Amino acid sequence: MSNGIHRTPVGSVAGSGTPSLLIRGGRVWQDGRLRDADILVRDGHIAAVGQIREAGEQVESLDARGLAILPGFIDVHTHIDDRIGRFTLADDFCSGTRCAVENGITTLGTFVTESTDVPLEKALSSMTARAAGNLHCDLVCHITPTRFDAAGWQAIDAVLERGIRTVKLYTTYRQSGLYADYDQIERVFATLGSRLVRFLVHCEDDMLLSRAAADIKDWGRPLAHAQARPVAAEVAGIRAVLERAETQHARLHIVHVSTPEGADLIGAAKGDLDVTCETAPQYLTFDAGWLAREDGHRWICSPPLRSSALRLELVQRALQGSFDLFATDHCAFRKADKDSGRDDCRLVPNGLPGIGALPHVIYRLFQKAGGDGLFALATHLSENPARMLGLYPRKGSVSTGADADLVFLSAGGPGRPVRSSLADTYEPYEGMESVLTVQRVLLRGVPVVENGKLFDPGNRRGACLWEI
Repeated sequence: MSNGIHRTPVGSVAGSGTPSLLIRGGRVWQDGRLRDADILVRDGHIAAVGQIREAGEQVESLDARGLAILPGFIDVHTHIDDRIGRFTLADDFCSGTRCAVENGITTLGTFVTESTDVPLEKALSSMTARAAGNLHCDLVCHITPTRFDAAGWQAIDAVLERGIRTVKLYTTYRQSGLYADYDQIERVFATLGSRLVRFLVHCEDDMLLSRAAADIKDWGRPLAHAQARPVAAEVAGIRAVLERAETQHARLHIVHVSTPEGADLIGAAKGDLDVTCETAPQYLTFDAGWLAREDGHRWICSPPLRSSALRLELVQRALQGSFDLFATDHCAFRKADKDSGRDDCRLVPNGLPGIGALPHVIYRLFQKAGGDGLFALATHLSENPARMLGLYPRKGSVSTGADADLVFLSAGGPGRPVRSSLADTYEPYEGMESVLTVQRVLLRGVPVVENGKLFDPGNRRGACLWEI
């Protein structure tokens, strides 16, 4: 068969109609290292890992010789199938999750945001309906509540009852209705902390952002965007949120850290606080010099790209383990939309694509520095994200009982172009090649990708995890 699977007479599956699968000959990630092992998959879960001589039933056999087998990757921070301001995002659920799974990402995290027009429960129901039948990988969601009166808290309770356990808060974006001041954030920590919620927080101090923006005279330069969102604003936001999380014993995750000082503050807090953090591949790859290009508006994102010196420091923090995980903040806009504000950077939609680039950028970064790229992928794109989401060991591990979300990798040979998105969007990583090849992907035990491509695009097997 084209997917490399053949039947071996070792018995027949009891239970659901899904055949069992015996994966032989691969190098399997377990206990922090790769080791030779077989994997038996039954009913979408891993039934056994080790030297499996007899499965006792009819199974399909898959030859994985020469391949590393890691838990499916997780990108916890993406924006897909949504509107931001006046723009519809370039990736819908189908294209975004296809790009993900073709690059070994078997779970995506995205956001449900309450607005004055769309209450929280309605926003979640709408997203669930749009996702149904359109997912090539599994989906988790983080809620962003903006209403905190009696009805608002009732809606939050109802959503949490559906199994969602991550709440996103913003210390800025006042005009968009997302802003919560530090006292409000502390009240949310105090109220929801006992519900085993983890809080994802965008940390940029709104007052410092306002002051910086007031000093900008020429908004026609993309570099003005970086000047309007200074390092000091991120650092002050992180410090203030950490202080309030410590007071309330909140479980905290700081998103898209772009400054070394911010990473250091979080690292110092870890002894007293349950806090994790992420950075995005763009902050490890690009610097503010890209904003100085003639097409620099295409690299506008928030937080902004930093100076070359700060980028190099951030890379060192990444290599030293300052970040628990890497996530893209994938926010892809169509080319025409990205170009629409090129004469005034305040009008350019903020965000870059990244889903398809994530494992390739991280592997390349660690390998070039003399590190272990596969270790970085297994820990920072699989295990740690699953732990942060409260899904470990169901996700993020190759262990008995886990979902059989598996990515089969090889490294070496000719490089392949990195492609962040399948939509009509500018490619920030244009010209970058990766020697990392996603040979196969299994989603809950079902092979869905062969040699980096879906072999049955019409069969969408992903699920909204809060629905199952």
